[in-house]
Amino acid sequence: MEQFLALAKNARGVSAAALVQEIISHPNVFVFEELLHTSAIAELAGTEHSPYFDLLTVFAYGTYTTYKERQACLPALTPEQLRKLRFLTIASLATGCKKIKYADLQQELGITSVRELEDLIILAVYSGVVRGKLDQVHSEFDVEFAIGRDIQPGSLDTMAVTLSKWSSQCQQALESIESCIGQANASRAKHRSEEKAHERAVEIALQQVLPVQVSGNQMDSEYSSSPSSSALESFNNVQPTAKRQKMKGTSSVQRKVV
Repeated sequence: MEQFLALAKNARGVSAAALVQEIISHPNVFVFEELLHTSAIAELAGTEHSPYFDLLTVFAYGTYTTYKERQACLPALTPEQLRKLRFLTIASLATGCKKIKYADLQQELGITSVRELEDLIILAVYSGVVRGKLDQVHSEFDVEFAIGRDIQPGSLDTMAVTLSKWSSQCQQALESIESCIGQANASRAKHRSEEKAHERAVEIALQQVLPVQVSGNQMDSEYSSSPSSSALESFNNVQPTAKRQKMKGTSSVQRKVV
């Protein structure tokens, strides 16, 4: 664009009209408002070269349908210029809709063949005007990206209203997110409080149970240290044997004495 703006400084009349033809034929230029505001191009309006000014206006703000409606008053388009205007038309449609039916594209672009339409979309993608996928099953173009067109005079108010609505929706979404965050934090705090209360209850229960267990263990220890019933029984079994041995000794002594 810079080279065209530099050329526009010294262009007048026929040379300015030729500059319009050159810029709308350039494959990599898709915005024209800055050139429209140069004195060289603006001076074409109201002169014999005004059709070129109007043609540049169509490329800046209009579509292929706009050109067809005013075709009788505008210069004829070369194949390159026609393809470029159709690219811009696709970009305009893609800005307002993420899924464009083939039928709508064919109507807006003046194309009857589906194959020709798909070839045009592919070229537009390669040119960087749009990006998306061809859905041949549903006969539609799924839009992922589209370049911005020049802003038409008088459309700033509409844009301001749209941006205001968008800002309001963003604010509502932000408030909703903050509310969800607050609820999540409250739920988290409640859960932590309940968890701490549960841990405290378990700790108190353990403090009450442990002394009982310690007392029971001491009793078991004392019981295990006293003579067992089996030991007593062994002791009792030994005593009669000793008595019998003593009695036998006594009887033998008696017999000797006799």
